[in-house]
Amino acid sequence: MRSYRDRQRPIKELQAHLAAWSEELLAWEIRRRYPIGGWQTRSPQGEWRPIEIGGAWDDRIGIHHFRSALLDNARGFDVELRLDFGGEALVRLLDKNGEPIEAFGANPRHPRFQPVPERAFTIYAEVAARSLFGIPQRDPRLHRAELISFYPQVRALQRRIAVLLDATNAVKSPELARALCEAAEIGLARLRLPTATSDVGPRLADTSWANTIWERSFEPTNEPAEIPHQALRSVDDAVATIDGELAVLRQAYPKQGNVLITGHAHIDYAWLWPQPETVRKIHRTFSNVNALLKGQKDFTFLQSSSLFYRHIEEDDPALLAQIQAWAKKGRWEPIGGMLIECDTNMPSAEAFLRQFLLGQQDFVRYFGQPSRTAWLPDTFGFTGAMPQIMRHAGIDALVTIKVTWNETNPLPDNLFIWSGNDGSEVLTHTYDAFDSDGYNMWMTPGALAEVWGKHTTKDLTDTVIATYGWGDGGGGPDPDQIENVPLINLLPQIPTVRHGNIQQHLDALRADLEGTNLPRWSGEMYLEYHRATLTSQGRIKQLNRRSEFALVAAEALESLAQLSGAAAIKTDLSEAWVLTLRNQFHDILPGSSVREVSEQTEAELAGVCRLAEGAAQANLLAIASAQQGAGGRSGLAVANISGSAKTHWQIQSVEPLPEALQPQAIDGGFVVTIDQPLPPLSVSFVEAAAPAGVRVSDRTLENALVRIALDDAGRIASLFDKRSGSEMLRGPGNRLLAYRNDLPRRFDAWDIEPGFELGEEEITALDRMEVTAEGPHLAEITVVRRFGASRIAQKLRLWSNSPRLDIVTDLDWHDRRTYLRADFDLDILANDAQFDQAIGITSRSTHDNTSWQKAQFEACGHRFVSLAETDRGVALLSSDKYGFSAKRNRLTLSLVRGPLYPDMLADEGHQHFTYSILPHDGRWWSEAVQSEADLVTDPLRFVPATADRAYSIQPLSWNGQQLRVHALKRAEDGSGHVLRFSEAAGRRGKFDLQLPDAGVCVNGLETVVDGIPNADIRPFELRSVRF
Repeated sequence: MRSYRDRQRPIKELQAHLAAWSEELLAWEIRRRYPIGGWQTRSPQGEWRPIEIGGAWDDRIGIHHFRSALLDNARGFDVELRLDFGGEALVRLLDKNGEPIEAFGANPRHPRFQPVPERAFTIYAEVAARSLFGIPQRDPRLHRAELISFYPQVRALQRRIAVLLDATNAVKSPELARALCEAAEIGLARLRLPTATSDVGPRLADTSWANTIWERSFEPTNEPAEIPHQALRSVDDAVATIDGELAVLRQAYPKQGNVLITGHAHIDYAWLWPQPETVRKIHRTFSNVNALLKGQKDFTFLQSSSLFYRHIEEDDPALLAQIQAWAKKGRWEPIGGMLIECDTNMPSAEAFLRQFLLGQQDFVRYFGQPSRTAWLPDTFGFTGAMPQIMRHAGIDALVTIKVTWNETNPLPDNLFIWSGNDGSEVLTHTYDAFDSDGYNMWMTPGALAEVWGKHTTKDLTDTVIATYGWGDGGGGPDPDQIENVPLINLLPQIPTVRHGNIQQHLDALRADLEGTNLPRWSGEMYLEYHRATLTSQGRIKQLNRRSEFALVAAEALESLAQLSGAAAIKTDLSEAWVLTLRNQFHDILPGSSVREVSEQTEAELAGVCRLAEGAAQANLLAIASAQQGAGGRSGLAVANISGSAKTHWQIQSVEPLPEALQPQAIDGGFVVTIDQPLPPLSVSFVEAAAPAGVRVSDRTLENALVRIALDDAGRIASLFDKRSGSEMLRGPGNRLLAYRNDLPRRFDAWDIEPGFELGEEEITALDRMEVTAEGPHLAEITVVRRFGASRIAQKLRLWSNSPRLDIVTDLDWHDRRTYLRADFDLDILANDAQFDQAIGITSRSTHDNTSWQKAQFEACGHRFVSLAETDRGVALLSSDKYGFSAKRNRLTLSLVRGPLYPDMLADEGHQHFTYSILPHDGRWWSEAVQSEADLVTDPLRFVPATADRAYSIQPLSWNGQQLRVHALKRAEDGSGHVLRFSEAAGRRGKFDLQLPDAGVCVNGLETVVDGIPNADIRPFELRSVRF
């Protein structure tokens, strides 16, 4: 029978009593404080100088260094080190000879370190004047440096009181919450701590309540009175009493469920701080975890992103060796198989696959085996092309948490089979601890109750996974969190928690659930949040796409040169790929990082483009030179490295073009239209232009295929398709819509607020509208507008041999809290629209019958979005924009925003981009639509050439199916080539691939797999062939 039941005080008063005891016991656990003196500091440009505790840094710029005098830890009892340098620190303990003893991170989440070396040592620290999340310390100071000896018995009691207090808010039963408070009260009643005023006053003089007294009667002391042994025995008695009471309560309220945990540190590769600071965050965090693994025998840790291990290999090889040793023991779990946790909507299929290729190569190199689980807790939604890309890289499972952030429609299950747009399947496990900091989950009873309570597949498994620890430079798990685990397991009703290995758990789940009818999710996992990440920082998105295409072109033209017998020029593109892929991190490519990140990214990707395009041009020249013969005929060598044949196409050049092509001079260069067929993956000699046939007046553009009329406001009043004899617009096209007051409730650069349409304002005012090109190859009307402080110049271009109207835009953007879109009001009736993806398409509803459909008011498209009836349709093409909308009969493209956080100058200044409107015959998959989309997103590459005959170099070809070529490259081992492609039309059928040598099927890691290169292909199937 229980000795105490309190029904007088409300539960909140019982909780307040426990909170008071929790703070009081923190003061009682201190045995003695030993201030550390003899400090010196040095700024990046300065000399060493003395600094006292409380002293200010020289400034807050760059990395500052601190060092202590030699310390002698001969205390004879439990001691820990407590440090606060005024920022995020990497701390090294060095022996008297300067040799390293230990290293760890020190920050507000990791203020204490234990065990302290028993030999003499000095402290050396490298510190950035920032708190977590890059927040600047405006007045950085050396706040604290001391050794603390403590009473472990008192600490054990304090921890129990704190854990019990949290549990009273987490348990479902009010009766159990009250019983937990009573258990604590019963235990605390056993305490017999000293009561002498002269002992108690100084010990408690630094508590929160004592610091509020007008003039306190005692001052804090570094040497409080010793707690007698008899009093300490009462503390042990209190602990034992509480544990006994909890054992009784566990019988009445059994524990519910299991949580498999592992330590984790989600480190955003660049976000609210520049990339070099991330490298330091990685070093601090990994050092911290390494130290914790030595002192906490049950602790395990998980870390993704092979790029992190590359940085450690470069900065601290000894630390990498220790991490590898922990991995062999199963204590450190490398996971993910990717170079970086990238965005999963906007990267091309090849870039996405290269994330896995480079990541898996690193995992094998560092840890002896590839990963089998993708780890992407924080990416902003998942394309339906992703399952087969994962499968192609040896990945058969995904763990994420971000989809639990959906604003309106939660996913129904957190353990399910995810099926991609080609039918590929992966096991997917999510977990939801949103209210407890998500993937940085707190280690508290409340957090564990939350993650278990939101586990929606309890009927399939009694265990849910979770990760905990402070991310983004917080150092990962802290000792308090780890030490809370066994205490939480003493509690009734709260789930049982244990450290474990995520991959092993997923393998066990797969085996246990064999034959079970698991829930299934088909197609993309759309995130109902962060929709503006498809638009913010448009220059980064543009450079990303150009880098992707340029790298693929450089590799393909090198292979084509070698396969055609030309003197191929090899260029090392490995670092360029790494730069491109790391800048696809899920806060860089989405445009949600600070300005320093964007500036670095733009410079890096511009360099990638220069290198890769230079390599592509060099090999195109090599091919043209090898085919020159006696010369005599002047023209162009044109490379078509896409999977679509080109029958009607265009060339634009800043340099003069051969006279034989009869080029047209325009502002800024020369253009020509050509109707010579260009096979896929080919280099062809071209010496004749297409017959001219385009007309322009002050309000019309017309060729043999379409007639376009503009209204007095410069909008498209009519888009008439002569081939179908039909008008494609119901209302004006290319309406520029501005949305003022673009202020999301939380995440500025990330979000478009539902209801943004309320601020819609059409920009109709004209500065000028005039004809600027009159054929024969290109007709052009230039429209210039001003809006706010910004200027919008658009060249509406119609080529003589295409139904595509290009809208070449030069935008000088100088407005904030404003969102700009282009809108097309089409005369098309369709229930869904087709959004081009990295592989294949995603069909999305044009109506809002359900909350799921309504939530998708902005979604990702790659090359185009098509809205079509059976035999007529319109596609909106984009060179490098990703944010589309297709609702009812309207297609819109998001052009630019003006957020202020975290970059107050996001998208400020000049931007140049192209989008196009293309009437078609209703078939988005047709070669015509596919080739026009390719021409807009990746214009043909060419070089001036001479030849004595016409030629078309095509070392490999296919028939039977339409393909989208993702890569033609040297094999990773340098022997042979790899062709990677996907079916482009959503069609199943026969397929015949002709290669110069015998080929075998390989996966994305270029390991031979079962399959025949010429086997029937399924809709949107991704295939790699080595030859």
